[in-house]
Formats: sequence, structure tokens, C-alpha cells
Amino acid sequence: MADPRDELLRQIRAIRRRIDPDVLEKAAAAAERMQTARSAPTGPPPAEESPDVPFDRQAARDVVMTFLQSRHDGGRFAMKLMEEMKKPEAAAKAYGQAATKTTKPARKV
Repeated sequence: MADPRDELLRQIRAIRRRIDPDVLEKAAAAAERMQTARSAPTGPPPAEESPDVPFDRQAARDVVMTFLQSRHDGGRFAMKLMEEMKKPEAAAKAYGQAATKTTKPARKV
């Protein structure tokens, strides 16, 4: 009967041979970032961010850039997004409509 550890190591080696090395590197980097984020001290927010911003701006930028780079449309979606972001009045209008739709009218007792 084979040693269970040897069998497990054999299976791990077989799986590693099938995984794309670039994907493996990205997964390792993501795991390291998660580990770093978990061990980061939870102190006051950095000076450049106001306390009422509930997210890390740089992390949000990184996520959006990763999303846009993963699309295979030649940058058309990114350009459309950038054009839409230059229209603050449309965003304010959409935000105002969303707020009025989600609020319930007060009940009369």
C-alpha cells in the first residue's frame, strides 16, 4: 500500500504540470496580497483619504484596471466608460433617480 503523503504529492505535481505558469504566478501574487492585507495594521486612514470614504482608492483603481485589461474588445468599453465619466450631470441625474426609486414614502398612521 502506498504512503498517502506520497500519493498526495504525486497528485499535486500532476496538477502543477497542467496549470499555466502565468496563472500560477498570478494566484501566488494574489495570495500574498491577501496575506499582507490581513496582517496590515488597522489604524486610522491615510492622510490623503477622508474618513468618510469607505474604500481604498488605489485598490479600487487596481481592480477596475484589472477588469478593463481582462476585456478583449480593443479598449472600446474603457473608452466608453471614460466618456461617460466626463458627464457628471448624467451621473447626478441617475443617482437622483435611483435614490427616489429606492426610498419608500412614509406611512400615514
